[in-house]
Amino acid sequence: MSEWIDAVEAKAGIIHGQLAAACAIAERNGASADDMARPYLALLRSLYREEFAFAQLVDTSDLVARFVGPAVSGADPTVTMVTTVCHTLRNQIRKIAKSIVGLASDEPVAWPADLDPHLSGLMHGSLVVGISIHSPDESTGRGQAEVPGVSQEIFESVRGAVRSIATVAHHVHEDRIDDSAIQSSFPDPAVRDTVMVAASKLAPTGRKGIDGVAFYGPEDSGVETPLLTARSRRTLNQALGRPVRISGHGSFEGVVRAIDLDARRFDIREVSDVGGLRCMYAPGEHEAAKTALDRRVRVAGSYEAAENQRPRLIAVTSIEVLDDPAQQFDMVF
Repeated sequence: MSEWIDAVEAKAGIIHGQLAAACAIAERNGASADDMARPYLALLRSLYREEFAFAQLVDTSDLVARFVGPAVSGADPTVTMVTTVCHTLRNQIRKIAKSIVGLASDEPVAWPADLDPHLSGLMHGSLVVGISIHSPDESTGRGQAEVPGVSQEIFESVRGAVRSIATVAHHVHEDRIDDSAIQSSFPDPAVRDTVMVAASKLAPTGRKGIDGVAFYGPEDSGVETPLLTARSRRTLNQALGRPVRISGHGSFEGVVRAIDLDARRFDIREVSDVGGLRCMYAPGEHEAAKTALDRRVRVAGSYEAAENQRPRLIAVTSIEVLDDPAQQFDMVF
């Protein structure tokens, strides 16, 4: 996949053609070819120094984040800022992986806590970070163990969810989310909610010298994506606090394997006839949720189903902690 590089090389071809034509005109008229060539050569240098480097990063990454703001506008951002940005990206990608693995598999499979996304590149000119996701079996040569049960299908689900963070920004406007467009882009309610939560966490607060972040995925094909800003973060959080699109009502039993207390989300696994179910709960259930990790629970509320009519996202109105599960898996990142 090289859509971004192809676009830059096409632009370079146009400039080369203009350069050749300008030099020919200079020779016919006795002018200096060097003088005529100078502005075109400057364009080419800029193209290959900046645009080609960016295109190469996007084409070789699953997700590229471009951060803008006074803290990263200079040629040399601080190491602390770079490590903070990378740490935030890593944490959100790990949370996506953990959630998607549990939601995609009917069996209790753990994406390993020490399996890091890979840094595929850094660039100046604001701060641009490229991240790539390697499957567990691809990483065995780097000292990370293959994980039984993480099939290629599950891995592709994780990679697809990470890449689709770039899709979210296209549907976030100044004061609203384009609900119909985002539902079309994410027909699985659990995946949609997971990716939107990650996007809200990655959008800047505006308090650390970063004003905005743009995300790019391989499928964007050279398209500039809108910046997510502090206002976008508020808009996303408001959308995430709304009730689900109701497909039905019910109660479900399963084991809680992951909790995000800030986002008021948790996932339950091993739900009969459902598999994995993503739960959003009201503030009044916060204390019950805090005690539920690695325990069997019964949740009740209104749910949203996927296209196959399987419940995938539930707005929980009650949480009942039942017994401890017979077997526990290390799911903590």
